[in-house]
Amino acid sequence: MENGHSNKFLNMLKRTGKALLAFCKVNYLMCGYIVAAIIIELTGVAVTSDRFYMTEPWLFLSFVILVCLISQFLPGHKSRYALFMVALTANFIFDMIFIVVYDSTGGTVFDYAMINLRNDAITILETIPFSFTHLFVSAVIMAVYGTLGFKFTKIMPKPNVARSSVITTAALTALTLSTNIMTVYISNEHYDSNDLKYKLYQNETGTYSNKGIVGNFYNELVRGMLFSKIDYGDENELKSFIYGKTTEPTPLTGIADGYNVVTILCESFEWFTFLYDEVDFPNGFAKTVSNGEMTDAEVKQKLRELYPNFYRFYESDSTVVLNNSHSLEKTDISENKSMLGNYPLFQYINYDYPDNSLPYSIPNVLKTLYGVESNSFHNGYKTFYNRNDFHTNVLGFKSFTAAEDIYEATQDGGGVGERNLDSVMFDTCKQQMFPVTRRFNTYITTITQHGQYAYRDNLQPYYDKLDKAGLLPYVEDDANANALRYYCAAGMDTDKAIGIMLDYLEANDIADNTIITLFGDHNAYYQGVSNYAKGIYSSEHPAYTDLYRVPVMIKVGNANLGNPIINKFTCVADIYPTVLDLLGITMFKNLNYGVSAFSEEPSILYSRAYDKFMTDKVYFNTLSKLIYLAPGTDEKYLGSVERTASALLEKISHVNRIFAYDYFKGNKTDEFNTRLKTINEPSNAPITGDKDGYYV
Repeated sequence: MENGHSNKFLNMLKRTGKALLAFCKVNYLMCGYIVAAIIIELTGVAVTSDRFYMTEPWLFLSFVILVCLISQFLPGHKSRYALFMVALTANFIFDMIFIVVYDSTGGTVFDYAMINLRNDAITILETIPFSFTHLFVSAVIMAVYGTLGFKFTKIMPKPNVARSSVITTAALTALTLSTNIMTVYISNEHYDSNDLKYKLYQNETGTYSNKGIVGNFYNELVRGMLFSKIDYGDENELKSFIYGKTTEPTPLTGIADGYNVVTILCESFEWFTFLYDEVDFPNGFAKTVSNGEMTDAEVKQKLRELYPNFYRFYESDSTVVLNNSHSLEKTDISENKSMLGNYPLFQYINYDYPDNSLPYSIPNVLKTLYGVESNSFHNGYKTFYNRNDFHTNVLGFKSFTAAEDIYEATQDGGGVGERNLDSVMFDTCKQQMFPVTRRFNTYITTITQHGQYAYRDNLQPYYDKLDKAGLLPYVEDDANANALRYYCAAGMDTDKAIGIMLDYLEANDIADNTIITLFGDHNAYYQGVSNYAKGIYSSEHPAYTDLYRVPVMIKVGNANLGNPIINKFTCVADIYPTVLDLLGITMFKNLNYGVSAFSEEPSILYSRAYDKFMTDKVYFNTLSKLIYLAPGTDEKYLGSVERTASALLEKISHVNRIFAYDYFKGNKTDEFNTRLKTINEPSNAPITGDKDGYYV
């Protein structure tokens, strides 16, 4: 009896094997396509996330299966071969596009809202950073498949296109589509616009190693179109949340009361632009010392000569240095966070909310409380990030001056379209930037240090100065060293611009009552300049989050503060409350993602652009799988991070509602302004702190 069962089983295996072999003989093209498509996709995943696998490959595989099923409806091998070649080519081109986006933005994974940035993406790229690995592997795979596949079209048995086969294929196609839809639904069902705490415990890693490049794109399209609706919720609860808390005074509250305000976002600004530090920046200016070419004292002296105005700012008794500040954002987000103190999730506000009412922006607050006029300047194109509309229509600036205006004023017939010089912008616009007859608020976004980092004619004088000083020489066949050279030369022009500003303020006796914030919007990720200078290439580095540590310096008139160094963790979201704190302005606290740098309250960074949480000691997408944890960090600290992150996500969920429904439109702006004036009346003003007790 047992032998009879065994024989039946063996016969079944033989029949199955024969049927499988017969299927393969007819479908070698399909089998080859599956292997080729998976290798191309996994190569794309590997070059963006260093992982040759996907944890959730189902969406990608459903598309591969769908192509295979479509091929079964085609009557001949030549048409099937053409279909598979088109599918592989499309897969390769699609992956390459998003790899370029990933590499050129420092690691941004596609999300639905990025569609609004498509025009800016073309404008911003000076060169297209193709991945050689992905290009080479894909080319080899497609060449091999193309050659062998063409030969197999002539030797394979004729495909089976009987009615029964077509019916089976149709049923499998319907099943595949149903599975695809179900997978997308399951991937997005956890989304709750009013409770974002799921982000702390999600499975996503913020890389393409989850769903792959194709799967992520498809999932984001579906999520953006079908799952991104924000629930307005209870309006009374939202109102109560907005006005429920006000900011508390710190030791430096009101020290700049009545001052002019200048905020300068320095594109890609890093400490190693002008500082020597053999520990933090081993491949920067310290390399000259390690090579035995100069002493550290000689290098430091030369840097003071090359970057006199950065040092003039950095070492001033009236400058507060935020030495442990981090940014992991794109320029437009850092820009808006510094003016608004917040930013919604899932959208890019310059495009998605071009007509919103935001009375809590710094320009609108200063206008409401003191009648201050605000103006914005940027030496890039007017339309980039839709600044020409958003800055004046929403943020409250009276005017926005861009490259077209600046270079028209200089009448030099050139400049627009390349990385324009910050020094030209400051010199051309200094009278409008810093008016001497009234109180002003001026926001300036620079561009000279923006990547890509390559030779530029307009920076040749600075290359000559570096060569004369014997620093960062051009090195044949060393792209990293040369990119750093070009970057630091660009920083010399930004330094010149800062000098033009400081000289003008002092010459017109307005330096004493002007607060100037100078900060980097993000690290110098183009061409890995930041990685190279800091020697940080992976999250295994013991000080990994230093990769995102960028300068923030605040010069408070000519106050004698003793050049304090603030070593608590801060981030770009802390700039807004810090500036208001120094001005002595009380704000509704729940609108602020950050806290004043002079407060003892902890801060945490959540990156809208990269979907990461970060402090100086931890870096993660999800608390269940930390990407980086500083040596010696304990569970108590992680518990505090979880609480701070949860509170931040609650704020983000409310800010989502404020933006999506334009909460402050109409009479709600009037209500906000009335409440703002009330909490800032002299009788309600916070007690000015003692500067000797500031938190360091």
